[in-house]
Amino acid sequence: MSVVGYGIGNIGSISNMLRKLRIAAEIVTEPARIADCQRLLLPGIGAFDACMAGLESAGMRAPVMEFAASGRPLLGICVGMQMLTHGSEEGELPGLGLIDAETQRFKPVADLRIPHMGWDTISWMQPQHPLAAGLVTDSRFYFVHSYKVTCRSAANSLADCVYGERFSAAIVAGNIAGVQFHPEKSHRFGLQLLSNFSNS
Repeated sequence: MSVVGYGIGNIGSISNMLRKLRIAAEIVTEPARIADCQRLLLPGIGAFDACMAGLESAGMRAPVMEFAASGRPLLGICVGMQMLTHGSEEGELPGLGLIDAETQRFKPVADLRIPHMGWDTISWMQPQHPLAAGLVTDSRFYFVHSYKVTCRSAANSLADCVYGERFSAAIVAGNIAGVQFHPEKSHRFGLQLLSNFSNS
């Protein structure tokens, strides 16, 4: 398993979870090394534009796009999932556009705090997908986000969550997938999801 190391993301926490699963994790900091990866995790935390700019300045954007086009599995986590979309209302830079979706602000709702933070349940829209194995019933994950992803097609929504409104908690397009929640903070549910990805 390889993790894109571009200076932004919970790389330490992700590596610890992979160690618990006895999965060897490599932090890739050299763009040329991405071509040799078999499975790729794209982390991201904080602001959308900062993550996109960090990926670009690290020379990683083009190699990640080439990896995605190769058909090998790619999983974006938190802002890493938002980076897979066309762009975000949070910033001005374009996303990777690997999944036909947009990242948008949550609509204001009385007594609803933003960010959406803490444990929440999700509903699998595609329960037969390999990432959902062993997680279809009572899936609970840890969220921290102020922006939500909306897919243009239901075919790209892997899992949904409701926080004032329904949004995509996980998205997919072929070999490309993303999760809005933090599997590295989600205990047994996160362990199962990362294990599923490692076997995808």
